[in-house]
Amino acid sequence: MREYEKNVQESQVVTKVICNCCGKEIPLVREGLWEEYFHAEKSWGYLSNQDGRQDSFDLCQECYEKMIESFEMKMH
Repeated sequence: MREYEKNVQESQVVTKVICNCCGKEIPLVREGLWEEYFHAEKSWGYLSNQDGRQDSFDLCQECYEKMIESFEMKMH
């Protein structure tokens, strides 16, 4: 989950990144650069049960690793 604020140019700037799974705040390394994390976005089409829905989430490295461990087909 990302938190935003508007800057002087009225653009949205990410001010905080929080893991949607465990709630941990992703550490800011330096301005505009966070520790590595996984970000996903999906816009669902009309042939799905989620027609028109848009999902977005962020996972810390630990939660990402737990998620992929549960996959039937292992990643390498």
